[in-house]
Amino acid sequence: MSDSTLSVADNVVVSLDYVLTIDDNQEIDRSEEDTPLEYLHGFNNIVPGLETELEGMNIGDEKNVTVEPDSGYGERDPESFAEYPRDSFPPDLKLEVGEPIMMRDKESGESLQAFVSEVGSEMVKLDFNHPLAGETLYFQVRIAGLREPTSDELAHGHVHNPHHRH
Repeated sequence: MSDSTLSVADNVVVSLDYVLTIDDNQEIDRSEEDTPLEYLHGFNNIVPGLETELEGMNIGDEKNVTVEPDSGYGERDPESFAEYPRDSFPPDLKLEVGEPIMMRDKESGESLQAFVSEVGSEMVKLDFNHPLAGETLYFQVRIAGLREPTSDELAHGHVHNPHHRH
């Protein structure tokens, strides 16, 4: 099947031009000019609500997509906060409210991103919610390109770029 006859479907590499805003019309992200986002459709590489809305689109198609929190980054979870003793952080680590911090789960070894929510003299409160949790997402999208994935991309479930390393 030639790239010109492809449409957005599972197992297709999609090149996507987009602008993402939230309720107050604040721009959160956008693809760079002449550098669309590339992802492998059907592998949960983008938020589910957007992936669903792109199904069937063709090269050059444009669309405005609204993604509610339950199909985006979820609702804010009040249980996704944790407090840690201030002295459990390196003394030279600058802890400022709103700043991201990388943590490692002791049991799984998995890296987790949190955001500093409160800094006290004894305790630091971290927020493990995604920064866009609870937000309605507004996408302006255009399909810039479509192609068949390589066998490696299919096996790994994501697009490989020229600088991709494992």
